[in-house]
Amino acid sequence: MKKVVIVATGGTIAMKKDKSGKSIPAVSGEELLDSVPGIREIADFEVVNFSNFASCNMKPENLLKLANKVKDIFINKDISGIIITHGTDTIEDSAFFLELTILDSRPIIFTAAQRDASEFDSDGPRNIRNAARIAVDERAKNRGVMVSLNEKIFSALYVNKKHTSNVETFSSGDMGIIGYADIDRLLFYNSQKSKFKFDIPDNFPTVIPILAYTGMDSSIVEFCINNGAKGIVIEAFGRGNVPPELEDGIIMAIERQIPVVITSRCHSGRVLPVYSYKGGSSRLKDFGCIFSEGISTAKSRLLLGLALTKTNSCSKIQKIFNSIIS
Repeated sequence: MKKVVIVATGGTIAMKKDKSGKSIPAVSGEELLDSVPGIREIADFEVVNFSNFASCNMKPENLLKLANKVKDIFINKDISGIIITHGTDTIEDSAFFLELTILDSRPIIFTAAQRDASEFDSDGPRNIRNAARIAVDERAKNRGVMVSLNEKIFSALYVNKKHTSNVETFSSGDMGIIGYADIDRLLFYNSQKSKFKFDIPDNFPTVIPILAYTGMDSSIVEFCINNGAKGIVIEAFGRGNVPPELEDGIIMAIERQIPVVITSRCHSGRVLPVYSYKGGSSRLKDFGCIFSEGISTAKSRLLLGLALTKTNSCSKIQKIFNSIIS
């Protein structure tokens, strides 16, 4: 029987309601495994209780530890795959980080739940079972880090949470799913994985994401510059446009060799230098801003932080962003 390791990190999947009816961390990895009927017929499982907190607490320092834990687990060549149970709020961030830092070809599957373990219709057990099916499937190798919920299998590169509470919460937009966990068998459609990998760093540089808004000036950017930011990600409008008053702060950052990445608040599409008015994307590109190539703001923050462990050259970091996309 194949061996699979479950790394439990917490999240709604590991919560139950307290006396007030509010969800709190309450379930261990072993209890999660025991909640899934017949799962021990799929594989021989080992459980690692990494943490038990809401995924909004998954700091970069935790991601570094999680990546190193996965790397250590894979030293054992008898392990067929790893399942990571996680909260849905930041599962896409953690999966993306591991996609960029883990070289092993064996499957890593993140899974979670929108309904806690005390709900009569919790989606956790089914999601864990499907993740286990993926972990032992030979076809799951060399597909990069995956996220599996509600029967769908997503690439870590593009998956995003779209609904606050519905079990049909994740989407990859125009890129689509990479597979489906049907009742009788797994269906794999394609592979979407990063073309660029990083060594796991000892520390994660301070990268600040900033949401652009109408009437915004440069004061927030200047504050970040003066308080030790090593990189800045600005979630802009549309094709990558910002309020004109923001230009001065962006120029200041780049002059101080603090890279600035431009993303879009739109869920789909790329930022592109097509507008030349003040604050327009073409001017930002001329200043030396890095365009995200459709990578979300949260993921761009992680990618920029990893890139900064190699270089602070905006042109070199742009090449890294370009190389991530399948």
